[in-house]
Amino acid sequence: MWHSAVSKWDGYLLPCCFDKDANYKMGNLLENDLDAIWHNQAYMQFRKSILKSQKEIDICKNCSEGTKVWETV
Repeated sequence: MWHSAVSKWDGYLLPCCFDKDANYKMGNLLENDLDAIWHNQAYMQFRKSILKSQKEIDICKNCSEGTKVWETV
């Protein structure tokens, strides 16, 4: 969700590979380009939800990958 995404065979872009049931479709690459989807309202809202409370999103509850956004380089 911060630096990569998952594309399904039917063009749907998902925030990560833990969305196995494609419940969080961010857009479709057959209809829009990656840049448009990456910056669309659905993606922005999903990212805000993660920052607000990771535990509120079922696919993110037990994920340690999303916490890397807080690491300093």
